[in-house]
Amino acid sequence: MTEERYRIYSHMTKSRFLHVEDALNIGKLRLFGGEYVKGKGATVLAWHYLDIEDARVLLSDLAWGKPVNYTEYKGSTNGGQAVSRVLKIKTNGDKTWFTLENGPGEVIGEGAVKPAGEPEAMVNVPFNVWDARRLAFTVLAHLDAWTVITFKSRVLAQN
Repeated sequence: MTEERYRIYSHMTKSRFLHVEDALNIGKLRLFGGEYVKGKGATVLAWHYLDIEDARVLLSDLAWGKPVNYTEYKGSTNGGQAVSRVLKIKTNGDKTWFTLENGPGEVIGEGAVKPAGEPEAMVNVPFNVWDARRLAFTVLAHLDAWTVITFKSRVLAQN
């Protein structure tokens, strides 16, 4: 069965895209990016799952145009194979770059995965200040709505 994902925000350039998708049922946002050639489809795809708590801080800084320099390492195992997923968000001058890297990983500790070699897929998606702010405010509004809607059930589940 294919998992349905609600797309909160999409950013497209002439050759790259970044989608922010709702994965709040597992406490995360899914960032899904790629490179494509018009009329030929995607040539590179990569994704990363960002925890809600981290997303709120990053998105708040982006929403107000603050410079960001953030790197997060995550991963998973699939059929015994470790997969590394790295997210980098870096402001450089008047651009903010979202970089997604997926590739071979090595399990360290309890479920932690670090990159093992070069990424097999890497996508860099540029945003100007306005577009980064627009993405951030849109996704924060979605998170706020989700918080309000699920607040009572989450509080009751904790008690």
